Amino acid sequence: MNELTTIGLKTALNALYWSNAHRLVGPMTEGVGAILMFHHVRRPGAGRFRPNPHLDVTPDFLAAVIRRLRQRDIDIVDLDEAARRLAGGSSGRRFVVLTFDDGYRNNLTEAFPILKAAGAPFTVYVASGLVDRTALPWWDVVGAVVAANERITARFGSRDLDVPARSRREKHAALEAIIQALGDCCEDEQRRIVARIAASHGIDAAALGDELIMDWREVRQLAADPLATIGAHTVGHYALARLDAARARREMSESRARLQEMAGVEARHFAFPYGSPHTADEREFALARELGFATAVTTRRGVLDGAGDRLHALPRISVNGGYQAIRYIDLFLSGVPYALERSVKRLRSFTPVAATVSASIL
Repeated sequence: MNELTTIGLKTALNALYWSNAHRLVGPMTEGVGAILMFHHVRRPGAGRFRPNPHLDVTPDFLAAVIRRLRQRDIDIVDLDEAARRLAGGSSGRRFVVLTFDDGYRNNLTEAFPILKAAGAPFTVYVASGLVDRTALPWWDVVGAVVAANERITARFGSRDLDVPARSRREKHAALEAIIQALGDCCEDEQRRIVARIAASHGIDAAALGDELIMDWREVRQLAADPLATIGAHTVGHYALARLDAARARREMSESRARLQEMAGVEARHFAFPYGSPHTADEREFALARELGFATAVTTRRGVLDGAGDRLHALPRISVNGGYQAIRYIDLFLSGVPYALERSVKRLRSFTPVAATVSASIL
């Protein structure tokens, strides 16, 4: 997302917040609760360029979110309790689930002390291949390449990419161009290309993975705390919808088996990598259900509506590092932005019909 789009979105969200629409309409749109999604929890690094800033929040902001939930008398519950309430055992109180994707070490070193002090249950979805070091967080690797270089050259199939990366603006554009080009490649080719880009631009991808991702001792340390739930997140963090059904099933089942073997935990809950409609859809939801996961979460935006929610296709609210202000949390928890988004989509779907009707009347 470029800076102009972000500014426009923030302007719209701020206008919505200060209109008090979330207070007036919220009781009709807020649902029974929400699942919040985090990734990195860490302090801002040095330098003007921050790759993938949407994946970062500060420890102070995480603490502020927890305080705000408590101030608003919203229960912070684990996924088992959320599933119980969604299945019809609701206490009538609104609730939030705190989730963290991928298995970053800062979830243990930075987030866990805050969650522990607050007595807040949470879930960390672990991609077992990242912990085994058989897979890499390629998005972090690409971010490190762009941060460390003033020009990026790479080959994507038959296409060559050669982009400047000197200024902050150029670096953001270069990162966006690389990620877009990778999206046109199959999952395995993506990883091979990223490995080549890292090697040719002076980035030790394996060392970066070691630095960023927990090892199995640390996963076990986290899993030992009663506040923690460890969920599965595939082996290699692949977009499951882009794999054949047999391989997608293996990614899901083998990640759970590896968590049992190495951390001694029964992973009852699952998160789809990326989690968008293009990366996880009905086939993947059915696989999660067939494999016996109690819940599965997506990144489809929204609050939890209660009995209508499907436990293997749950929406989440991304706590985006570009929106670290409590007013955005209040706004998102109201469900109003998502209700508006759905209304706009419905309106767009009706547009051809409306145009036809208008033409026939005229």
